Amino acid sequence: MSEIIELLQSQNHLINLIRCNPQISKSELSNKLKLSWPTISSNVVALKTNSILDANEGICINPNFAHMVGISVGAAQIKFCIIDMNFRPLPHIKFLNLVENLALFEEGCKYMSQQNKQISNYIYFKTPNKLFELQRLLDDIIRDVCRIIEHQNEFSLNIVSLGITFTGAVDNINQRIIKSHNLEILSGKALGNIISPTRIDFFEQNGINIYMDNNSTSAAVAEKYNLYIPNNKNYKYRNKRNIMSIYLGAGIGAGLIFNNKHYRGATNFVGEIGHIEIPKFPNLEEKYIEPTCSCGSSGCLDFRIRNDVFEKTKTDFSNMDSTHIDSYFSDHPEKLEIFAYYLGYIVNLLNNVLNLDMIIFTGKFQKVIDRLWLLLTQQINNNALYYIANECQLTSSNLGATAPAIGVAICAYFDKIKTDIEW
Repeated sequence: MSEIIELLQSQNHLINLIRCNPQISKSELSNKLKLSWPTISSNVVALKTNSILDANEGICINPNFAHMVGISVGAAQIKFCIIDMNFRPLPHIKFLNLVENLALFEEGCKYMSQQNKQISNYIYFKTPNKLFELQRLLDDIIRDVCRIIEHQNEFSLNIVSLGITFTGAVDNINQRIIKSHNLEILSGKALGNIISPTRIDFFEQNGINIYMDNNSTSAAVAEKYNLYIPNNKNYKYRNKRNIMSIYLGAGIGAGLIFNNKHYRGATNFVGEIGHIEIPKFPNLEEKYIEPTCSCGSSGCLDFRIRNDVFEKTKTDFSNMDSTHIDSYFSDHPEKLEIFAYYLGYIVNLLNNVLNLDMIIFTGKFQKVIDRLWLLLTQQINNNALYYIANECQLTSSNLGATAPAIGVAICAYFDKIKTDIEW
């Protein structure tokens, strides 16, 4: 296995180019990597010999070479998916077949059935609001992951990594949640306090690494890779190099790609835009649904969105999905203007500082961005330094709330091969 890891490390740039450009030619690879054609040809042969690339004609990834598990723990829901070596979720039929044949995720299946939702290429669970219940549910999910691993040969799987992402400030090096504003019961908890040591031992014995990170940070990685899918509406933006992904869940956070590299900040706490103080919408009547945000502010972006726009408690807003939000704005168009004002302030601030060339709105933004477009553009045009945003493309994502689970599964792969994420 160590030889395969070394091969994945040494050929990471080549593999990633192929992943993002299926059926790329050897000549193109040679030009992009500035390597001779014979060197590229030799490397491709080695990757095909080790089944990392498809053995057939053409140059493309073998999707079944490796699989990674992603679990995102949000304030309202926990989502689970499995991705392949192309960093795409398992096809719906294969995922459903796995769940049904091994009788997995009973609690998630029941919860989705109650909501009249069908399992597609992921499954989700209601997040408990008590620590013990959350630990129990996560242990049930991890137990079923262990069962998948025990039976993976029957389903042509090869699970090499597990990624878990959480809301809040996450120390991904020491595997500890420093502060979770939207799921306070997890604040200060280390991975060993969340997952049973027995489960951790199982993964270690099977050579499977466990990686943990922040929801919004992970979502940015999924969004960047999603740009390279040809049938994606954002495919034309795949060459954007300075991207911010703004994720709306129970709160709002961001992930960053700078110069085609995943940026985490000095201590992995990048993107905490939800707790930036912003000015109140002009002439808005003061009305407090809750006294303050969990960060202690009554003027941060998170608080203003929940309080001024939706007039909901943190718990009630957590339970709204993108469909509920779209419906809410349909019934309350005056609130959309307030929402755009607050988002516009943050977008202008970020653009003034970072001069981005793309902002992707994901998570609960999925259905509302079309309604929001003109009003948000108006706020950007009102920026004194409006020209800074001239090259900044604003768009929504089709990944939505699944982005963190997919993203952390990708991050877990790179953690496995001890390589930074870049394109």
